[in-house]
Amino acid sequence: MDPDPHEVLDDWLKRALLQQCSREAYRAEVNAWLVHIGARVWSAAPEDVDAWSGAGAKPRTKARRVSSIRGFYNHAQTYDAFIDNPAERDLRPYVSHLPPGRPALDDAQAVLFLSALDQYRGPLPLRTRALGYLILGMNLRAHQAVAIDLGDWIRDERISARIRLKGGGIETRPVPPRVAAAVDDYLPHRRTAAPHSSPATGPLITSSRGRRLDSRTSPTSLMRAVAAGHPLLVGIAATVTSDGLAATHSPLAGAQV
Repeated sequence: MDPDPHEVLDDWLKRALLQQCSREAYRAEVNAWLVHIGARVWSAAPEDVDAWSGAGAKPRTKARRVSSIRGFYNHAQTYDAFIDNPAERDLRPYVSHLPPGRPALDDAQAVLFLSALDQYRGPLPLRTRALGYLILGMNLRAHQAVAIDLGDWIRDERISARIRLKGGGIETRPVPPRVAAAVDDYLPHRRTAAPHSSPATGPLITSSRGRRLDSRTSPTSLMRAVAAGHPLLVGIAATVTSDGLAATHSPLAGAQV
């Protein structure tokens, strides 16, 4: 028997780590979707989500709608693993399309930034390099990059990582080889301190005291320091943000993994 969509919605929002304003916004969007899709809720297609989320909507509104629906269906899959998620990640507009401005780099600047990460010689340079490769190389938001734990870094035939999604849910993504290499270079130098971390547990990227980085301040500060150290990027260093890097077309996109 198919789950009750309203029960799924209530359970998801009860469990999701969201601020109250976000919780209310997600509930409103999903309820509107349920009214729109009706009896086809468990057989909806990506085309349905695309048409509904984009109808008369600005990019930021569409992004919120897609994120809401994606989180809802991700949670529904805990009820029934055979439920498909029609809110495909590619339906959500890129962050660079959304106000307020978080400027993305152009293609040439993105290549220069990877070079700047490789040349960075500030404090804990291998950690900063690994963090930058995660953000720019995999288009991860800062909170997603710092949320990765050692247990989320999966070494099978090809390295993959479990990424936490906005609104709840986890998605396993392949890791480009250069990103994996940057993380491998850093791991022997990773700082640990009980009870926050150990050589086998805790955050993948740690602070100098072995704790999880603050996603609101640390990543952007570090990425600006990287840009400031490169003669061709110093002029834009003050405008670099981790969100802008996440919105930048990755020079590693399409890399074989």
